[in-house]
Amino acid sequence: MKRTRRVATVVALGLTGTLAGITAASAGGGCHSGVTEGRGTRIEMVDACFTPTTLFAEAGEAITFVNRDDFAHNITANDWGRFDDLGLGDRYSTSFETDGIYAYACSYHPGMSGSIVIGEGASGADVAAQPVTASAVPTSGGDGWVAAGAIGLLVGAAAGAGLARVRRQAGE
Repeated sequence: MKRTRRVATVVALGLTGTLAGITAASAGGGCHSGVTEGRGTRIEMVDACFTPTTLFAEAGEAITFVNRDDFAHNITANDWGRFDDLGLGDRYSTSFETDGIYAYACSYHPGMSGSIVIGEGASGADVAAQPVTASAVPTSGGDGWVAAGAIGLLVGAAAGAGLARVRRQAGE
């Protein structure tokens, strides 16, 4: 019985740590301290947040996204974006020729979203028809998710095996 309690405690602590990590990684959007705004041409992905959340820029300027996290992100949007993984240090550049509001998100981290306001902005209906020019800078493989997934599987398998062993010993 004492061992069952120990195993249950270890599993509970592991799940709590895992859920805490998922929650932190899922923060995105307003991130950890609220929505941020900035002017310029650079957006960084830090702590599963786009920083700044809203970037103000001028038409034709090259906007560069840089991943500063040691796990993969992507940039998904309507008719533009970088759908392949961006690993640590990877960059993606794009430009917008027409004033408008260009929303985007990381499909891996719910809530990790942002927008780029070009010039005076525009209504959402106007954005869909606006031309976009995008170019990608060569990147690394972005396979960080493989290591994280493998670690999760190993922890889960070890916890399951330990629990099964405890149940066998208890005669269940």
